[in-house]
Amino acid sequence: MRAHKLKVTIPQDHQLEIAVRLPEDFPPGPAEVIVLAGPGEKSREEVKRDALAVVEEIRSLRLTEEEEKILGDFEEFRKSHPVRLVSLDDE
Repeated sequence: MRAHKLKVTIPQDHQLEIAVRLPEDFPPGPAEVIVLAGPGEKSREEVKRDALAVVEEIRSLRLTEEEEKILGDFEEFRKSHPVRLVSLDDE
């Protein structure tokens, strides 16, 4: 089976006319045309809802004892080794 992919934009009237010259080595005979819709754009509300769902999933995760210890050790390290973030222009 051979395939030929062509990107198009569906117009507002949903009328799509296809006139494509296929490669010379494309076999003649019966064929099928399949139209796949792209992912589309999400609305601002959909993006917000998806982000909140990810945050909720992260909040629901429980750390292991080892992870808790690593985070505690890191917090102690951070307190004893404060980092001062400045740009190169400030120095």
